[in-house]
Amino acid sequence: MLHGPILPKYFAFTIPMALSMMLQLLFNAADVVVVGRFAGANALAAVGSTTSLVSLMINFISGISSGVNIIIAREYAIGDYEDVSDTVHTAIPVGFLGGLLFAVCGILGAMPILTLMKSPENVIGMSATYLRIYFLCMPAVAVYNFGAAILRSVGDTKRPMYYLIGSGVINVLLNLYTVIVLGWGVKGVAIATAVSNLVSALLVVWALVREDSCLRLSFARMKIKFDVIRQIFHYGLPTTIQGSLYAVSNVLIQSSVNSFGAVYMAGNAAAQSLEGFQYAFMMANLNATLTFMSQHYGARLYARAKTVFRTVIIAGMVITTLIGLIFMIFRMPLLSLYNPDPEVISVAARRMAVVVMVGFLEIIMDSYSSSIRAAGHTIEPTIVSLLFACVFRAIWLMTVFRMFHYYEVIVLVWPVSWLLTIFCYIFLYRKVTRNMPDTDAITSPAA
Repeated sequence: MLHGPILPKYFAFTIPMALSMMLQLLFNAADVVVVGRFAGANALAAVGSTTSLVSLMINFISGISSGVNIIIAREYAIGDYEDVSDTVHTAIPVGFLGGLLFAVCGILGAMPILTLMKSPENVIGMSATYLRIYFLCMPAVAVYNFGAAILRSVGDTKRPMYYLIGSGVINVLLNLYTVIVLGWGVKGVAIATAVSNLVSALLVVWALVREDSCLRLSFARMKIKFDVIRQIFHYGLPTTIQGSLYAVSNVLIQSSVNSFGAVYMAGNAAAQSLEGFQYAFMMANLNATLTFMSQHYGARLYARAKTVFRTVIIAGMVITTLIGLIFMIFRMPLLSLYNPDPEVISVAARRMAVVVMVGFLEIIMDSYSSSIRAAGHTIEPTIVSLLFACVFRAIWLMTVFRMFHYYEVIVLVWPVSWLLTIFCYIFLYRKVTRNMPDTDAITSPAA
């Protein structure tokens, strides 16, 4: 990453990661398609209404794992391979224990949280069943995310993609069997998802055990080192809070969507699932920015880091806009795959008309945020997220949405909050990089 042309390395990193996430979403979309087509609109609404809650937990785990990514990227860039090994052997057990904690919280809190979200009576029981089964596999989800972060920190995005392909195929086959053959509906989809998550976790652990480098995992050496935990949480916890704030705001938004009834819930779920493919590339771009910038700052290649930043942000905007354009052109046939009900399709299309063509705004926002965090400034982006991802969106729903009670008013909260966040991040980025020299101070020993 530290030498040579940037764009080819950017594509080599982002394309496998984006494809892996898109494949995962494709398999998850199969959940929605199968349950919507063979179990009905209520079942589709039940699964879709849990998306924001699941994202809240996933974002928390992904945020902490980003701390692992930053630490190993920095250590690897300067050749501190013993420290890399210590981080690996601390990260995996920490991930498992954290996932176990979330499993307990999710299972116990499913029904009370859904009640607070005003889930309709005709879907709340199915939603609770889905959540409880899903959260059983949270330790596996956490282990996979931490293991994938370890591999991606040194640029390996291909193996996580292969593992998701394998687990995703299992997910689809189990979906078809449990829903169509056994008639288990929402329960069947949840079981299939849990099993596939377990498979992906086992595969990434297997890869680390067989690794012939400083990333190698030995069960005998696994030991939680508190100085490593401190570093992981130093970098990861603010990111976790930042991601969780977005997820919390999405829970509030989902509650507002729920007030329109099951048809709007189903349409919103279908649009979210389709938009997720665009978001997958956004997340790949975010991780590329975080990894590339962490290695360059660690190696003190400041001038090249600025070039890297410009490259990833422009490339990300172009690709995201192209994806959005394709989705808008083919939105009607794509949405009909989820549910043939014209009312459901209409709601989904209305959401997409507002969101998908401004996805480049989130690319800008995430690129600035990742660059600031890679430089070691993790608190400031969290404060900005608190203000605009949580507080602003809550105020919008309590004021603007109450005055203009339309579905589009709910959806508009995303692009508006993205714009406000970008302005703050531009100011922060300039402040963080102001004192960085315009030269590359040191060439990395790892290069």
